[in-house]
Amino acid sequence: MANKNNKKKSRLKTWFGKIQEKKRIIVLDVDNYEEKRSYTTSKFNLFVLSTFCVIVLGFLAFTLISYSSLKTLIPGYPNPTQQQQLKDKNIIIDQKLSELIEKTEKEKVYINNVLEILNGNIPLDEKDTNWTKIKTNVSPTQNEISPSEKSIREKVQNREKFDVDIIPGGALKSEVLPQLLLFPPIKGEITNKMNISNGHFGVDVIAPKNEAVSSILNGTIVYQNWSPNDGHVVHIQHKKNLLSIYKHNSEILKKIGDFVESGEPIAIVGNSGEHSTGPHLHFELWHNGYPLDPEKFINFN
Repeated sequence: MANKNNKKKSRLKTWFGKIQEKKRIIVLDVDNYEEKRSYTTSKFNLFVLSTFCVIVLGFLAFTLISYSSLKTLIPGYPNPTQQQQLKDKNIIIDQKLSELIEKTEKEKVYINNVLEILNGNIPLDEKDTNWTKIKTNVSPTQNEISPSEKSIREKVQNREKFDVDIIPGGALKSEVLPQLLLFPPIKGEITNKMNISNGHFGVDVIAPKNEAVSSILNGTIVYQNWSPNDGHVVHIQHKKNLLSIYKHNSEILKKIGDFVESGEPIAIVGNSGEHSTGPHLHFELWHNGYPLDPEKFINFN
């Protein structure tokens, strides 16, 4: 056993000695065999030099491919144009997702505000921290009824009872709107009347561009948003479960949670939305989830 180990060591030592043996490489002139150059080296030195050259060349090739357009020639490597298109698609998807999330949050706020108002509470926008200041700045005398207005209301209350002509199932009776003095949202000519069978739940009123749109009654902004069809839209929740809707505005002047008074500007007339063909206001009036004909309660002339 010892002899075998000694033989292996002897062979390894002999092989290692051979590769380290010095060799002389002579460069001769072909014509006269004159010695031009000579080099002394060994097989081991040649191996080390070759390995070093391979490593350096590999590093240079990797650097050249990584930092130049040559990498696009590698099979399976994505094309820069395709990469940019993919990035653009991802950006568009992120924007649409953000818009969807924002729209969902606004709808949640709208529903919560309506529920709060129906429960007799004050709706608050999550980002609105100035509600208390706004409420405290409202003069107590602003909501007081003048003698002339009180007289008009008493006359209305003493009128003969009548039911409002709305779609079947409506809950609005004479004890609701006759007690409310509705301020016209805007003065102008009605070009398209209410037609429930055609899905037109309000009236279209032509008005000059940039004309102010006013609230018909004291209430709270429970929804304001932009949609492709209706443009800039604002909803106001009033007492007696009355809801007014204003569409196709060029700009909204209020935000969710704001308290507005009758006749106070809330928006600017515009031509926003695909369903709009010119500057006008689409106005809707709803009670307990049922549409009312605004012409029966508001004088737009």
